[in-house]
Amino acid sequence: MAIQMRPHRPVRGVLLKLASVVLLSSMAACVKYLGRDIPVGETIFLRGLIAVLALALIARQTLGLQVLKTDNWPRHALRSLSGTLSMFCLFAALTMIPLADVTTIAFTSPMFVTLLAMVFLGERIHVFRWAALAIGVAGVLIMVSPHLSFNNGNPMGVGVALAAAVFSALAMIFLRSMSGAEHPLTITFYLMLASMICALLTLPWGWVMPNREQALVLFLMGIFGVAGQLLMTYSYRYAEASTIAPLDYSAMIMSVALGYWLFDERPTWSIWWGAPLVVTSGLIIFWREYRLHLQREQIRTT
Repeated sequence: MAIQMRPHRPVRGVLLKLASVVLLSSMAACVKYLGRDIPVGETIFLRGLIAVLALALIARQTLGLQVLKTDNWPRHALRSLSGTLSMFCLFAALTMIPLADVTTIAFTSPMFVTLLAMVFLGERIHVFRWAALAIGVAGVLIMVSPHLSFNNGNPMGVGVALAAAVFSALAMIFLRSMSGAEHPLTITFYLMLASMICALLTLPWGWVMPNREQALVLFLMGIFGVAGQLLMTYSYRYAEASTIAPLDYSAMIMSVALGYWLFDERPTWSIWWGAPLVVTSGLIIFWREYRLHLQREQIRTT
């Protein structure tokens, strides 16, 4: 099912993105909670299985299963492959280094997205977006300084987290280039299907039978993941990548809260200095796009 026109509703895109950040941060906390007890491949397979079943049910109850049909296989393959690689790296990094560290490193992805969107998609980046991006980066630099230590930390975990950020940026670029021609349900369905198939290939390396508690966390992880992924896909349908990208910084707030609550990871001084800059970045984007939306509505009605 093709969508002929891509609506431009940046305010809706911003709200959808923020909602996806909350859900995907909760999913990351579930992955970290499972830790080394459940292999990464098994975790991704179960997440993909829950997502595929949930998306098929949603499609059947709303638009019909025909919405999952597509002729755009090359772009789906590129989007799904880059997204799957990012997922593997992200889940692996969560088992190696603290949640806040992984989230902080993931903040390099929006910078790649913004630059790639300008180069490959021809998106214009105005002064307000550059300012918001600069403020967000400044906040991230403050927060990352005490977190990462290549002498006492885990260099492998840092490297894997950086790889996840790069693959995520590529996935976002492919997503933006195809979201006007494919329904978000279709895009998310094939990403989850690809991740499930790739994860199944890790079966020979050993999977374990989860206990009751682990099974519950795995189920919640799958629900949080599919809902967050779907809302994120919708957000890129309604707004440009360079508008949505800085909002990823708000995930730091969620990671700090979840890290403190679930894993006793206490925020350092850098969080209290950097977090306000992160919030300011998101507010600038939201305020600017909301003002532009009001201006367009006034012009349309006059």
